[in-house]
Amino acid sequence: MSAQSDTDGPSDQSSRSFRLGRLLYGGVLAVMAVDGLRNAESRAQYAEAKGVPMPEVSNKAAHGLLLFGGVGVSLWRLPRLAALAVATFFLGVTPMMHDFWAADEPEEAQQQQIQFLKNTALFGTALALLGVASRE
Repeated sequence: MSAQSDTDGPSDQSSRSFRLGRLLYGGVLAVMAVDGLRNAESRAQYAEAKGVPMPEVSNKAAHGLLLFGGVGVSLWRLPRLAALAVATFFLGVTPMMHDFWAADEPEEAQQQQIQFLKNTALFGTALALLGVASRE
């Protein structure tokens, strides 16, 4: 068994840590997407309360985008498009759904800020994967 460096340049996409990271990241995104689709009615109600236009359609479209991206990243199929789909999801959803600056209660503001920051990190990871995929 040969050791493979995680910094070998173009072969980064085939390293064990990259594959495992893709599977974990994409898998979590896919689970989040399926949950959003399975609970579409309650998610649409929350989206409507946040002022999202056409909340039923927007919710299904956003979670469909996230599912496509999560599966694509996991399997590294259409990786640029998949990473772009994930980035688009977080770019659109995060400021609209987790607007901590607009919360009236301190506890709610704190919870929304945590979700905002988590999504920002997930968005950053999508951008990093987009950069890796673009080098292929």
